[in-house]
Amino acid sequence: MKKTIILLICAAAALSIAACSKQEADKTSGEAKEASIDATSKTTWTYYSLVDAKIAGTGEETEADNGAWAARTDWDIAVCRYNVRTNSGAATSVGAKGGVYVSSESFDALKKLPEGIKFEEDVVVTSTGMGGTTSVVQSTATVIEFQRNEDGSMVMPPVYLKAPVYIFRSADGKKCFKLEFTQYQDENKESGHVKFRFALL
Repeated sequence: MKKTIILLICAAAALSIAACSKQEADKTSGEAKEASIDATSKTTWTYYSLVDAKIAGTGEETEADNGAWAARTDWDIAVCRYNVRTNSGAATSVGAKGGVYVSSESFDALKKLPEGIKFEEDVVVTSTGMGGTTSVVQSTATVIEFQRNEDGSMVMPPVYLKAPVYIFRSADGKKCFKLEFTQYQDENKESGHVKFRFALL
């Protein structure tokens, strides 16, 4: 009889510990974190690990620096001004599995990963301007959006619009994070002071 009671107590304790562990995991997975990035430079990429919730480092928009970061898997997103890079596609040389998906839900309403979604990988974007033709590896995600005229041209002076909520996949392809950019300008209206919040889905 005593043996049976002891076994029942041990089983109850084990269930209690498991329940606490699950609650702790759920609490961690849904906890929103905030980050700030200095994106005032037009040529510097700041690489950020959503998994570790910290800046992994910075690199210039040069072939050497891009190549060095393409060979790393310790970052998930990178920001340069309003452009965003993910550790995927043309941004990786080691098969990283990052990417981005545009959500139609608000940050708070997005509670779980939608079924059947496809993550977009980074591509080489070529553009021609006053400085000539440039090619940059980047994703379709942006820190902010610009208001545009009916013909597609940008309204001048620029009018900043809030970017949608994104879902970013980690470099190892195992985790997904919802992310919302909350700031692009500081209190003095200086651009490049980026803030965002994110949470594991």
